[in-house]
Amino acid sequence: MDEGERVSTWSMIAFASPHLLWLALAVPVALLFFILRERQRAAAARRFVSERLRGVSNPARAMRPLFVALALLAGVVAVAGPQRGFTVVPVEQRESNRVIVLDVSLSMLAEDVGTSRLDAAKAIAKRIIAAHQGRIGLVVFEAGAEAVSPLTSDGDAVGALLDSIDAGEIGLAGSDFGAALVKAARLLDADASHRGDIVLISDGEDQGTNADAELSRLASRGIAVSTIGVGTARGASIPDPTARGPLRDDSGEVVTTVEHPEVLQRVAAMTGGRFFDNPFGEHALDPLAASGGTTRRTTVRIPIERYQWPLAFAVAFLFLGSLLHRGAE
Repeated sequence: MDEGERVSTWSMIAFASPHLLWLALAVPVALLFFILRERQRAAAARRFVSERLRGVSNPARAMRPLFVALALLAGVVAVAGPQRGFTVVPVEQRESNRVIVLDVSLSMLAEDVGTSRLDAAKAIAKRIIAAHQGRIGLVVFEAGAEAVSPLTSDGDAVGALLDSIDAGEIGLAGSDFGAALVKAARLLDADASHRGDIVLISDGEDQGTNADAELSRLASRGIAVSTIGVGTARGASIPDPTARGPLRDDSGEVVTTVEHPEVLQRVAAMTGGRFFDNPFGEHALDPLAASGGTTRRTTVRIPIERYQWPLAFAVAFLFLGSLLHRGAE
């Protein structure tokens, strides 16, 4: 069907707010009130000699209460929102779900990319959310993983959640890609009817043992895992969140963390995903945005509002009632 095609289906009338039609029950009461008021006016008018000049002799005047009541009835119908027929409008829907998996281990506090890796990762995640037209979910992980947001079309809400996330959010020191991917896959399972993928943002430190098994399962299901590395080869020390100064190991040596892009490249290669290393450029993530699923074209039927019809009748009845009111006191 052509865009905006108007379909002439006139089998019945529907109402946007049918409950408002109950107001029509007040119309008979209003009619009775108008009739009684008209009789009181006529009785008062008979006391005057120049009755004819006051319009009482107008025989059609007795119809005025009926016209006013009909105007009220038509107004009630107009307020209820009568609809008849519909317009077909084409709509494009992006059929894709994407889960962002964000590393929040303590190594993400290292400041070797001009700011902390975690802050840089959050900024990247927000760019992905803004560019994605499907639904977004969010998982954070250390040695364990937690689903922070289920799949949702509200990207602003997911962005707000990102702002509230800190390193050490899970409370389990370490970094386990496998646990994070399992949690992300469960979010995608909630809507298996749509294509889905996973974007993992990390410095590449993986201390888990079951990532390969989960990656094989994802690959067999056609779920790509794209990876984004944040960090540098020279590395940096890790600020200790519980004490002043850098984090130290058991022997008192300063812990230095470096990026492991080879680990992230391998994760992406196993599932047919893409790898991006510190994609801070304006268009560095364009290939990832372009891989965000397919577009489905469909149509929606929008009812055609017909409130103008009863509203026109209401105005006409009020006008007739005004004409019949000539010469009244």
